[in-house]
Amino acid sequence: MYYASVVRVLAFLLLIVAAASIPSIFMAIAAGEDSQTFAFGTMVLCIVVVSSSVLLLTPKPDRKARPSDALGTVILWWFITPVATSLPFMLGVENDSVLSAIHEATACLTTTGQSVISVQNNEWPISLVVWRGMLHLLGGLATITVAASVLAALNLGGPGIHRTVLFTVPETSFFNAVPRVARVVSILMVISILALFSALVFMGVPAERALGDSVSALTTGLVHPQGIMRAPLDTGPSIVLGIGLLVGAMGLAIWLPLKDRKPLKAVTDPEVTLFVGLLFVFVGFAVASDLNVTEGLSWALSALSTSGLSLSDPADYNRIPLPVLVLPALIGGSALSAAGGVKIARFIVLARRAGQEFRQLGYRQSVLGFRFRDRELNERSVIGVWVYLIGYVLSIFLLMSGFAFLGLDFIPAIRLSIGGLTNSAAVLGSYPVDLTGPAQALIIFSMILGRLEVLALIPALSLSFWRG
Repeated sequence: MYYASVVRVLAFLLLIVAAASIPSIFMAIAAGEDSQTFAFGTMVLCIVVVSSSVLLLTPKPDRKARPSDALGTVILWWFITPVATSLPFMLGVENDSVLSAIHEATACLTTTGQSVISVQNNEWPISLVVWRGMLHLLGGLATITVAASVLAALNLGGPGIHRTVLFTVPETSFFNAVPRVARVVSILMVISILALFSALVFMGVPAERALGDSVSALTTGLVHPQGIMRAPLDTGPSIVLGIGLLVGAMGLAIWLPLKDRKPLKAVTDPEVTLFVGLLFVFVGFAVASDLNVTEGLSWALSALSTSGLSLSDPADYNRIPLPVLVLPALIGGSALSAAGGVKIARFIVLARRAGQEFRQLGYRQSVLGFRFRDRELNERSVIGVWVYLIGYVLSIFLLMSGFAFLGLDFIPAIRLSIGGLTNSAAVLGSYPVDLTGPAQALIIFSMILGRLEVLALIPALSLSFWRG
C-alpha cells in the first residue's frame, strides 16, 4: 500500500468531515448550547491541526494510486472517523463513556442509526440531532461512493454487482476518478432529500421532523435518537415517506435512470422489481403474524430497507416472530445504496444461475448464459457471490458467539449480531444501553464490518497488504 497517497487522502477527507460540522456549530451557538459549541470547536481544531500537519509534512505521491490503496483508505476511514467525530457525544449530554460516544458516532456514520446514550427526558441538544443528520449524510455518501468506485474496481461480489456508468478505472491515480462519483452521488442525494422534505412540509409535517425523516429515508438510517419508537406520521405523509424509503433503499439503481430521464428503466431495474416483489412476500408474513396489510407493508418497507424508520405504530412489530423479523434485513436493498444486508443483486445472480442449471437438466450439452444489467455473467460471478455469502454467514456466527461469550442471551445475541452486520435499526430495536465495554466494542466492529461488506476487510488481515 502506498502510504503517502493514503494518508494524504485521509487527511483531506477528515477536513471535509470537519467542514460538515458547521451547521451543528451554528445551531449550537443559536440555541445557546455552550458545552456543545466547545465540543464542536475542539473537534474541528483537532482535526484541522492533525490533517493540515499531515498534508504539509507528507510528500506528494510520486506514483499512481491503485485500487488496493483506495481499499486501504476506505478501511482506515471507517475506523478513524467514528473516533474523530465522537467528541460532541461526550460533552453536553449525560455520557461519561468514551466507548459509548464512539458507538453513537459509528451508528450514525454507518446509517445504522441506533442511539445508545440516555438523555434526561429525551431532550437532546438540537445541535447533536443536527450532527447525527450530518453524520448520516456523510456515511450514506461514503457507502454509495465506495460501492460504485472502490468495490466496483476490486470486483468484490462478482462482476456487475457494483458497476455503473459513473466509474471506469483511470489511467492516472485511482483517486482522481472517485471525486467524480462522489459529486454525482451527493448531487442526486441532496436533490432527493430536498424533494422529499418539500413534499412532507407541504403536507403539514413540521420542518424539523420533515428534514430529519427525509435524511433518514434517503440514507436508510435514523437521524432522531428516538426514531425507532417515535410516533408515526399521518397516513399521507407516511406514504410519501415510504416512497422516500424505497428510493433510498434502491439508491443509484433508481437515481441514475431518473438522472438520464429514463423512468421506465428505473421501474424495470431487476433490483427494483425484486425489491417490490419481496415487499409483497413479507407483507404476507406480517399478515400471518396478526398484522393488517397496512401495518405489514409499513414494517416490510422499513425492515427491507434496513432503516427502522416507523411508518406505523412500532409496537405492532413486536408480534412478528424473530426469524421473520431478521430476514428482510439479511436480504437488504440495492448493492448501490446505503441499505445494508447481503444485497438484492447477489440473490438475483444466484437465482439466475439456479435457473440456468434447471434449464440444462434436460440437455446437459446445452450452452446457456445469464445476464445482469445487460452484462453477461460467468462462473466466476457465482463463485464470488457464494464466497461472499459464506463469509457473511460465518461473520454472523462469530459475532453471535462473541456476544454469547460476553454473557448475552440467545435472542439479544442474534439481534445484535445481525442488526449490526446489516446496519439495521429495525433488527437492533431498543437494545440495552448498558452493554459492557467489550460488547459495545463488538457491536461497533460489526457495524463497520457491515459497511465494508465483510470481504473487503479480509485483505487488512494480511501483512502483505499493508506492506505492498
